[in-house]
Amino acid sequence: MKVKWIIQTFLLLWMVSLLTGCWNKRELNEMAIVMAMGIDKVEETGEYRVTFQVVNPGAVATGATGGGSGGNTTPVTVFSGTEKTIFKAVRKTSQKVPRQLFFAHLQLLIIGETIAKEGIQDLFDFFERNPETRMTTKVLVTRDVKAGTMLKILTPVEKIPANGIAKQNELAEKIWAENVNIEIIDVVKALESEGREPIISGVKIVGDLEEGKKNSNLEQTDMAASAEIKGVALFKEGKLRRWLDGDKVRGLLWIQNKIESSSITTDCKDEKEAISIEIVRAKTGVTAEVLAGKPIIHIYIRQEGYVGEVECSIDLTKKEEITKLEQEWVRETKKQVMETVKVAQSEKSDIFGFGEAVNRANPKEWEKMKKEWDKAFAESRVDVKVDAFIRLPGKRTNPLELK
Repeated sequence: MKVKWIIQTFLLLWMVSLLTGCWNKRELNEMAIVMAMGIDKVEETGEYRVTFQVVNPGAVATGATGGGSGGNTTPVTVFSGTEKTIFKAVRKTSQKVPRQLFFAHLQLLIIGETIAKEGIQDLFDFFERNPETRMTTKVLVTRDVKAGTMLKILTPVEKIPANGIAKQNELAEKIWAENVNIEIIDVVKALESEGREPIISGVKIVGDLEEGKKNSNLEQTDMAASAEIKGVALFKEGKLRRWLDGDKVRGLLWIQNKIESSSITTDCKDEKEAISIEIVRAKTGVTAEVLAGKPIIHIYIRQEGYVGEVECSIDLTKKEEITKLEQEWVRETKKQVMETVKVAQSEKSDIFGFGEAVNRANPKEWEKMKKEWDKAFAESRVDVKVDAFIRLPGKRTNPLELK
């Protein structure tokens, strides 16, 4: 019995020794929570300028823009630092921040357009090594403005600007399909892939920049400045080559099977873009084959939708009219997809992942062509097949004009 008691006591003491506190703990009031981060390049010195959007806890906790004392405190404060490496710039910024920067809640990474043109390959090492940063952080590239400047704009509806811009991007892809919702992990995978180039949505400032930094920007119905998600950056070997806008982005999303919902217009008799069709379901399959050493890409798109608006005289109770409308929809879909393919081929930038499809279909042939895939991609034959079905004409069968 005595031996048993000794063993139990020893086990109990051993288990208690494991219940120690965290050796590197930090209290909440010691942390500066970073919601967004911007990276620019200082042209004169070639150094990185890193900008952080940090939450003002007092301003956010009150449930209003003002701080706990009822003042005019902004919900966030922006800090920046400049150094030769991103890591050193982050540490150097601690000279300006009264708390330690905490990256576990980072929602948004914004890359300046200038540095994107120089190359983004070296930007992501910091995020992959840092245990605090999340690989699911959204990524955007600025258009005609610096990343640090973008983080100073105050946005409506969402109190934290980083949350507002991130949700804008996510919602715009889901509903309008003219941009892409990309995370850090997506960019890293594309940079490491031998058969795919990165794509990242663009963001710009519309309006008066200086007024957009003030609380007064949120105190009026017509804002002086706002952030707008605009287009997609096309990369080649990690460098921004050009921007895709409008239908060309939708063509990209069709190929990548990312269309959740969108609107497309078709002609009606002699009237241009007189009918709007709401896409409610779309499914895309991409396959590849190699014939005589040349890659052939097959794209099959199946989509369903309903009539959203009609501005011409058409009788939607007639099956033949619905069939004509479906054919117009098929034609317009093929046109947008092929326009996007031609732009990417002209830049020799495989943003679709066709190289990955060739590798899956024929690994031996892929090994032969992967070193010069950019050239093979530019010369690839692309076949597009589309099936489109209009399920409903909407709550109204015929337009008022028909009466």
